[in-house]
Amino acid sequence: MSLQSLRTGVSGLTANQTRLDVISNNISNSSTVAFKEGRAAFSEVLGREILGSGQKFGGAVNPSKVGRGAAVASVDRNFAQGSLDSTGIKTDLALSGDGFFIASPQEGAGSQQRRLTRAGDFTFNQNGELVTNDGLNVQGWKINEAGEVQTGALEDIQMDMNAQSSAKFTSAATVGGNLSADAAVDDTSSISTVVYDEQGTAYNAVVEFEKTGDDQWNYTVRAADSAPFQDGNGEAPGVASGTINFASDGSVDEITDSTGTPLTGPDGAPSGPSVAWKADVVDGGQDLSIDLGQITQYSGSTTSKFQSQNGNTSGELAGYNITENGELQLNYTNGEQQKTYQLAIGNVNNPNGLEQQGDNFYTTTSASGDLQLGRAGRDLQTSVVSGSLESSNVDLASEFADLIEAQRSYQASSRVVTTADQVLQETVQLKR
Repeated sequence: MSLQSLRTGVSGLTANQTRLDVISNNISNSSTVAFKEGRAAFSEVLGREILGSGQKFGGAVNPSKVGRGAAVASVDRNFAQGSLDSTGIKTDLALSGDGFFIASPQEGAGSQQRRLTRAGDFTFNQNGELVTNDGLNVQGWKINEAGEVQTGALEDIQMDMNAQSSAKFTSAATVGGNLSADAAVDDTSSISTVVYDEQGTAYNAVVEFEKTGDDQWNYTVRAADSAPFQDGNGEAPGVASGTINFASDGSVDEITDSTGTPLTGPDGAPSGPSVAWKADVVDGGQDLSIDLGQITQYSGSTTSKFQSQNGNTSGELAGYNITENGELQLNYTNGEQQKTYQLAIGNVNNPNGLEQQGDNFYTTTSASGDLQLGRAGRDLQTSVVSGSLESSNVDLASEFADLIEAQRSYQASSRVVTTADQVLQETVQLKR
């Protein structure tokens, strides 16, 4: 003889024990990086139908069933964003938004699936590889010299600790600012900038302006150091000259060379001279193009200056940073910056379908859907925060309240078992 209430009470004990286990795990991991709290969801066990009972309505009888207790329907994860805590360590990364970092499969493990994690407590190992605290490689895509991300097969992210920035020949420079319309005829102004040959040797390029009439200035380009320039014919002693004519609105109307030939840029707008480097400085006598078309002539001060030049000397690795788009950017002593890798960010349609692997890692399953890879800030509304870690999303106050509730529910179920036992005892003693 058995009472269903006894088994119903046991089902309550079992279900609430599981809930206590889940809550205890949440509390234990309240300080674990990027931990996501779990939740035990209960469901009612299919009841036992009582034949011949039930209220009648219009000839029909309502079904009557007695429940058989509770069961754990699922243990789900709450993937809500945890708060971001600043650490000041560049390789500590946090995701602000959805998604997961991608780590390589663990060596010797049965599964060759990539591991997903939101715990970004990474570091560079002795080989310059970006790895998790378990030594798994963090993966992404390489960025070529043109700054293009080579999406395709994922690669281990690696930094060359001995990287160098090569020297770059100055092929273009831009002059901007203002030549004063109030200047008198024969007034002069001079500006200079550093330019580089292919070996990274620095030279001072000088542009001199002289006002020759209303809305007209002559310019002369020369080198301040050992005359490393020559004109387009390869004969002049390193100079180029011509005239800048301004329109009535202060913008450049026309720029001519020393022969009066108009100079234009690629877009057809007035541009500046092209000065060739001497063949004994740079083999082949490459050209340095100076754009003068950005200059203006307004009343006021003369503020003309070199705005930019595209060359540089060689440089050593000075440091690195990881951008909010997840790009590994190397910084050199010559001021140059180079992006070398892009972190891959993965996402799935159903995060609760992911399988836990321990150590804050997950792998995909048929329930989670296929892994979708993308780039932060481009394919996903997610950003990478360097120098921070995502904290656990466990709310301790809420967990302790749930712990008390689960404990009371367990006690209530145990009282059902005790009461059922007393009923059975009374039944056995009926014969007495």
